[in-house]
Amino acid sequence: MAREVKKDRSEVCADFNETESHLSLTTMQTMLPQHRQTCLFLAALLAGLVFAECAHKPPPWSSRISPVEQFGPDVDLSLRLDSDSVDVPLLEWAIFLETNRQRARLGLKPLKFEPRLQYVAEQHSREMVRLGYFEHNSPVPSNATLTKRIRHVGIKEGIGGENIAIHPVTRRQDAIFRAAQAGPTASKYAWRNEGDDYTYAEFARDLVNRWLNSPPHRRNVLNKQFHYLGVGLAQARYKDIEVFYVTQDFSSANY
Repeated sequence: MAREVKKDRSEVCADFNETESHLSLTTMQTMLPQHRQTCLFLAALLAGLVFAECAHKPPPWSSRISPVEQFGPDVDLSLRLDSDSVDVPLLEWAIFLETNRQRARLGLKPLKFEPRLQYVAEQHSREMVRLGYFEHNSPVPSNATLTKRIRHVGIKEGIGGENIAIHPVTRRQDAIFRAAQAGPTASKYAWRNEGDDYTYAEFARDLVNRWLNSPPHRRNVLNKQFHYLGVGLAQARYKDIEVFYVTQDFSSANY
């Protein structure tokens, strides 16, 4: 008997659930036409609000103070670099000014500061540090090439170019870095060239000179077709040395 009672209860429950499901479905089918327009209206309104929020959100580079206004062309770059408290915007500006100084020395027009290129350069330097690579092409599909990166910020015309580098923060670390690259035969080189730490001007001069001594980098620095430049830095540890990943992004147009 107990088994039969259990069976009966199971059947009752099954019948009840089936009826309940049928009623619920019928109710939903009845209600849906009545509220469809309301639901669609609310969905469209929500989508519009999200779009408006995104559309009115200022781009990240627009809220920053331009180094042209913050520092100007005559800023004092004789301060010594302290690896624990580097003024990154000032160092980026020092590299920008040194690039133009080298161009002027060879009779070329100065490059204009472009905040969107600076943003792209900074993001690329930070991404290289974060993902542990050192290349012009990014493993992130949306940032794969320089062309894609500058198109994202609205520069869709003209041509572009890019220089990247890993440069130690201090002169002592730079000597160790070069010695490590040169191999064990140059191990004493590091300790013979400690000297003082870089000034902001010296760091920029050393870095740009290295680019000028490399033909493909030199072509970018001295390219007559380029009119705009942005420089971006990201500080990191590389082979136990405090370094900056540096990116220079050039463009012939800013639209």
